[in-house]
Amino acid sequence: MQAAQAPPAAGLYAHLVDDLRGGVLNNAELATITGVKTRQVQHWAAGTHRPQGEAKDRLLELHYILERLRDIYTAEGADIWIHGRNRDLDGEKPIDLLAAGQFERVLAAVERLSAGAM
Repeated sequence: MQAAQAPPAAGLYAHLVDDLRGGVLNNAELATITGVKTRQVQHWAAGTHRPQGEAKDRLLELHYILERLRDIYTAEGADIWIHGRNRDLDGEKPIDLLAAGQFERVLAAVERLSAGAM
């Protein structure tokens, strides 16, 4: 009997993309935030390519932030929070800050939200 093999790494990135798209972000938004073209996100989702370099770092950061946000909100609530203006972010939209690479600032706002929600 052979031991079960782990899924290929490309499959794991496809899962991350599917999770991020789960009612919150679309391919174009993922592309903007990770700094790639929409077609590249489609390749990741299909498991035919893996993100590299800064795009991979941004994808993983985004996934972590969204996981933390989903600890607080439903998918619909997370969608509203990501796309809406936020007082805690000086009236800016988290999605715009993420596109500008300000992951730490958005994560800090999520952490403050989480601390207040507990």
